[in-house]
Amino acid sequence: MPEPIFPDMLESAGAPITLAFAPEGKAYFSERISGNLWEMDHGALRLVKNFPIVPYTGHHETGLLGIALDPDFSQNGYIYCYYTQGTGEKDLCNRVVRIKKDGTSEEILLDGIPAGSMHNGGILAFASDKTLYIGTGVKNEEMQKSQDLDYLGGKILRINRDGSIPTDNPFPGSPVYSFGHRNIFGLAFHPRTGKLYISDVGPEKNDEINIIEKGGNYGWPMVTGKANNPNWVDPIVTYTPTITPTQCVFVGEDFYFGSFNEGSVHRLTLGGEKMDQVAKDEIVYRGRPFGVVGVFFGSDEKFYVTTPNKIIRFEPEVN
Repeated sequence: MPEPIFPDMLESAGAPITLAFAPEGKAYFSERISGNLWEMDHGALRLVKNFPIVPYTGHHETGLLGIALDPDFSQNGYIYCYYTQGTGEKDLCNRVVRIKKDGTSEEILLDGIPAGSMHNGGILAFASDKTLYIGTGVKNEEMQKSQDLDYLGGKILRINRDGSIPTDNPFPGSPVYSFGHRNIFGLAFHPRTGKLYISDVGPEKNDEINIIEKGGNYGWPMVTGKANNPNWVDPIVTYTPTITPTQCVFVGEDFYFGSFNEGSVHRLTLGGEKMDQVAKDEIVYRGRPFGVVGVFFGSDEKFYVTTPNKIIRFEPEVN
């Protein structure tokens, strides 16, 4: 087994969000409230870049959020980042940029993604065809716009690596891939089917795990949970009361996702012809309540969780 990239626990005052693992044994992580992007190289930390995030204080969900490494990272060294910028509530927005691994050459790929103090989404993931998928949220004051195809909040967006729009997107000339979401904070592709699974945070009920269909409408704000209506795509599983599902990962064909409210990691064993049936739902990591921001599986074949102030390596519980 490879040596762990991170120690058992790494403390971080900047609120770590996303881990991204490079094939050569390095890892990168984002800090939401500091705007710092860090590289971990065999135990040594290096600051890659400090992003000019919106200067919010108090309880908020803005800052440097998701990061993803280019599928050809070993050749081109590109890192993709999603962050909230602006001077305050009146002019803030989210943007997706691409930088080199030395922190230089920032290119804006997608700008003007709606932002608020809460519900910014912000997680990024590459599909096998090397297109970039982006999960966004919609603030409560504008929840109806989740249904507006000209509004980039409450959506799954899909772009090419250079920021252009794929010609096979469902709505010509638009980055929108699916809509009717509330606050997406987890994206993971099934390793065999290639289908995208997401976690979408509900209001007071019906947190959702969904499989994304091209051009699909997931119902927010008209419905949450399973509507059994052909106008909307139903989730494969829901949680009431809410547990706040966060970032997720496939390991083999098992789907792991974090729960912020529980401070736990769930493992879903999937079945059915379309891998849309949950055969088993187990908690395999238990931390402190209001604590798990995401779960990750590294190139070192180790599991990690991010919390508001730590990165923790763990062994899944065997049930």
